[in-house]
Amino acid sequence: MPRKQKRIAVIGAGLAGLVCAWDLAGKGYPVTVFHEGEPQAQLLSCWPVLAGAGAAALDAEWEALGRRGVRFEQARTDAACLQQAAGEYDGVLLDAGALPELAPAESGMEAQILHWRDNICCAGWASVTPTGHRFASASRQAGQGRSAARTLERLVAGVSLTAARDTDERSLFTELDGIAPVERVLPVAETYSEAEARQEAGRCLQCQCLVCVKACVYLQKYKGYPRVYARQMYNNAAIVKGLHLANNLINGCALCGQCEELCPENFSMAELCLSARQDMVERGVMPPSAHEFALEDMEAASGPECALSIKGGEGGWLFFPGCQLAASRGEQVEALYAWLREALAGQGEFAPGLERGPVSLLLRCCGIPARWGGREALFAQQAQELRQQWEELGRPRIMAACSSCLAVLREVLPEARALSLWEVLDALPWPEGLPGGAGRGTLLTMQDPCTARYDRAWQEAVRSLARKAGMVPEEPPQGRDRTACCGYGGLVWCAQPELADAMAGHRAEGLPHAALSSCIMCRDRLAGSGKPGLHLLDLLPQLAPLAHGLEPEKGPGLSERRARRAALRRRLARVWLGQEVAEPAAGRLDLIPGLLEELERRHILLEDVNGAVAAVEAEKAYFVDAESGHRLGAWRPRNVTFWVEYTEEGGRWLLHDAWCHRMRVPGSGGVQENGCCGEA
Repeated sequence: MPRKQKRIAVIGAGLAGLVCAWDLAGKGYPVTVFHEGEPQAQLLSCWPVLAGAGAAALDAEWEALGRRGVRFEQARTDAACLQQAAGEYDGVLLDAGALPELAPAESGMEAQILHWRDNICCAGWASVTPTGHRFASASRQAGQGRSAARTLERLVAGVSLTAARDTDERSLFTELDGIAPVERVLPVAETYSEAEARQEAGRCLQCQCLVCVKACVYLQKYKGYPRVYARQMYNNAAIVKGLHLANNLINGCALCGQCEELCPENFSMAELCLSARQDMVERGVMPPSAHEFALEDMEAASGPECALSIKGGEGGWLFFPGCQLAASRGEQVEALYAWLREALAGQGEFAPGLERGPVSLLLRCCGIPARWGGREALFAQQAQELRQQWEELGRPRIMAACSSCLAVLREVLPEARALSLWEVLDALPWPEGLPGGAGRGTLLTMQDPCTARYDRAWQEAVRSLARKAGMVPEEPPQGRDRTACCGYGGLVWCAQPELADAMAGHRAEGLPHAALSSCIMCRDRLAGSGKPGLHLLDLLPQLAPLAHGLEPEKGPGLSERRARRAALRRRLARVWLGQEVAEPAAGRLDLIPGLLEELERRHILLEDVNGAVAAVEAEKAYFVDAESGHRLGAWRPRNVTFWVEYTEEGGRWLLHDAWCHRMRVPGSGGVQENGCCGEA
């Protein structure tokens, strides 16, 4: 290391002074340590326990300091020495541990900076317990010596002493749940003996905050913590060309907000990941494969085959069940709508601020998948469609059965004064009859949806309805504002299905008893992980004939969800609009055993493989495997190419395998134009 011109003096050979001398000498500064008596005497007077290390060990440390260029000079270390050194040297450190009579009070110093006056720093004070007991802490004194070295380096360079330095003195947050307290070990003398030091060190918890990481499967997966992830996402965004290695990290967050609630500093990975997704979309580097299937499902739920608007009258109410409840519990949605029309008929208040009136119905998606995917332009388009349909229905007040829908509706239609379905049901008289789903007195652990994390009215209404049904609602260890995601949020189920399944399993483990969910996706995903439970609709007496039981009945798959939405639309159109809606034609396609589950995993719908086989057969554009006799063809109806392997069996098609690529494969048939992300 080239020697620098600026000279440093250290007054006192205590631990802080020696650490400072070591650091600055290693950076090329000439350092002189002033001491009284033998060079090691001052250190040993402060730390007599070091004598047990033996003279050879201390001599080796002094030799190492000498090799770095540290000079030791015997002098009377008093105020005159300090004043003289301040005049002759560019920077001075006063060791408060070795010379406490010369040092200022620590309370008057700025933590971590340790600048006293002029060109003098001070470090190495004894520690004081809350009860006033003074003792020497080796780690603290050494740490102060290192901080003072940084300040002196800046001071002699003439730059800011504080810029870009961490001066935060707050204590590290550490969860202490389940940890038994152990009394602090105080030294009998001023310093610790070896036995006392070992006993005191044994109390150390190896503190790390990581409270968010401990609670979140996503944060655990990538073997880091939010500060590391923030840097990785910044680097990912800074890449112009090359591999974007943090894409999976960015798209793995459920955007649930639990980390922000748990974090003592309220750091939000959800905000970070969502802004990163939005940036990737704007720059055109978001892989279509991450969210395209989910966005197609959103478009289908709001499209002509699944969406429906029924006007019950002017004003009044609008029942907005959400696309997932319509897909999973269509019969309950149908029956509940009929009951609501009857229960809310008439005029006047049925509860403070809640008036009776006609009830309309709107089947469609709220558009939140576009928001989760970072596609703000698409989200704005969905919001505009929502507003137009709401105005056509007479601007009714909205009751939503989905917490994600409710959050969106409150954002894009604030004048609709949206509230949860559960608040309306809780305010209405409780119907006669026994609840379905479970017997009275059943203990159910509450699963609050993450998008209702701060919706106290939602949470209280759900618990009130459970009690009215005779259930015993139980609070989980992580509930209400600390609730955990089931793995549906943030489109993780689409981008990283294995991680989403791990989230569901983790959440199921955190619920001691059978779960009661007010979100249908929470119920279905928890059931998919083997957790017994109910949806809140299963407890309503008016829906008792349609109630599902406690057994972990797996929810419908992707293809069945799409088909159920369409079937619900057809039934409601016939009943309430008098429309003659034809049932879809039966397909000619059968699947070999076990293939449906594989298609679900690959995000391939039955309607797509039906279309692929039909298109391939119509054009006779297939290969024939000479060994198996299977036909193999491809079809591209949009920004995805489907491949099908099938045989003809007695006038029907038997599908042996199918797969897809979220890209445009030349020559695969179908749409010929080039484009991206669904563009024609």
